[in-house]
Amino acid sequence: MVMPTQKDFRLPRLALVVGICSLLSGCATLLEEDTQQVNVRFLCAEKHLVATCNLKNDKGRWQLSTPGKATILNDNSPLEITCKSQFMPSFTVSTLPMPSLSMLGNVLLGGVVGAAFDVYNNTGLKYPENIDITNPNCQ
Repeated sequence: MVMPTQKDFRLPRLALVVGICSLLSGCATLLEEDTQQVNVRFLCAEKHLVATCNLKNDKGRWQLSTPGKATILNDNSPLEITCKSQFMPSFTVSTLPMPSLSMLGNVLLGGVVGAAFDVYNNTGLKYPENIDITNPNCQ
């Protein structure tokens, strides 16, 4: 009877590792939606003000009154937010999407292809959940 050597187990182990990485890649695409909720607050000298804000990225446009929430479509483009309050001129700020935790998990587990797929499907990147906007016209 011939006993298997450690060399004989290399190929099955390699196949198992590749199989697990393949299953885990693309986790953000499987686990997360392509929408997210953002909370926007408009501040003047650290006080909350009511303002009308228009949010837009390459996937759509949304409107809210601050403080308020909007459900937006994720994208890898900047989220532009234009706010206007009653006695102040309008102004625009933008925020960039950042990698989500599930996408970072893909990268750590060797799923670079899955991470690229997550970015392509707009599920691997998320905008900040809480966006505080300070009006530059406030003293």
